[in-house]
Amino acid sequence: MEIKDLPKEQQIIIGRLILKFQGLKINATFSNLTTGPVITTYYFYIPFDVPLSKVLNKAEDLAISAGVDSVLLSRVADKIAIEVPNKDRKIVSFHNCLYEMMTAKAGRQMTIPVLLGVDTYGYNKYIELSEQPHILIAGSTGGGKSVLLASIIGALAVAKTEKEIRITLVDTKKLDLPLFNGLPHLNRMCETSRAFHEEFDRLFVEVRRRVSLMQGKARNAKEWNQLGCGEYLPHHVVVIDELADLMAQDEGARSIDTDYIWPSVSNRLQQMTQICRAAGVHIIAATQRSSVKVINGDIKANFPTRIALRLPSAVDSRTILSQKGAELLLGKGDMLVESLESDSPRRYHGAFVQNCDIANILNSASQIREQLLSLPEVSK
Repeated sequence: MEIKDLPKEQQIIIGRLILKFQGLKINATFSNLTTGPVITTYYFYIPFDVPLSKVLNKAEDLAISAGVDSVLLSRVADKIAIEVPNKDRKIVSFHNCLYEMMTAKAGRQMTIPVLLGVDTYGYNKYIELSEQPHILIAGSTGGGKSVLLASIIGALAVAKTEKEIRITLVDTKKLDLPLFNGLPHLNRMCETSRAFHEEFDRLFVEVRRRVSLMQGKARNAKEWNQLGCGEYLPHHVVVIDELADLMAQDEGARSIDTDYIWPSVSNRLQQMTQICRAAGVHIIAATQRSSVKVINGDIKANFPTRIALRLPSAVDSRTILSQKGAELLLGKGDMLVESLESDSPRRYHGAFVQNCDIANILNSASQIREQLLSLPEVSK
């Protein structure tokens, strides 16, 4: 790739980065770049005798040289990747992401498709929840946590019928998830910690019943449904909007209510995540507070897929991802995803969902599904 053939703005950034490398006594050579809707990634070759840490610890210096607030650095094969925010960032369209997921062969074959948005190249990204099988999300105010949850719920409601998927929503702040009241897939809306525990009691009973039903016949609900040897077992997805607030309300109720006999929220989640995967019950929990009090070791161990939106500090980033980086994200859906699919976190940009999109899904999910499924399948 010839630098002279690139747009002037990118040429200037490359030149500034090379000058900064020279100032750091690193003889870096530009390789290539990739441009996405939100960031442009610049790749440089670094001499083999230069310690990798010497480069990765210079994110702030390189950000100043590129003229932006922050950059993310990573190693890609034998190169260093520098992710620089675009001056003009495009909004990731929920409609486009949903269309691509519903027309792609891989998307149609998924049992529980979770729409994340697009990757740094602009390609659609969704994951199979039944293989993950639980997701933990952390993001401070402005990070895009509520919009990401709306995108996941909305896309799931369009992709699958209420016979295939049942959704339980937990929102003790009573702000965002109640927008989905009236969704045909809705199993229950829990707005108090007591309602949360009552619903988990019911789910525990259902999990044990399903395990007993499948014993000796199938290893999980997906296999059971494919065999068609008994009643159809819909998958249950439990979405918790603010885990820290649920824990706080739970502690408060426990201190004043003598009839409050349930274990702590943390223990309930640990119990459920350990036993419910095979039975077809999956949990997506989100929180603004990524402290170890909320995200302890037991919770992290049972949520193999963890998503970090923008967080206040490197300490918060390490709490959920076990490494820094989330403090450098741009907000508004910019995320790092750590999952079973990759050894290191991947960067994605969430789709923007408006209230009118939610209203359309509530009123016309089945019609939208039929229209999209009637379109030709695309291999991607």
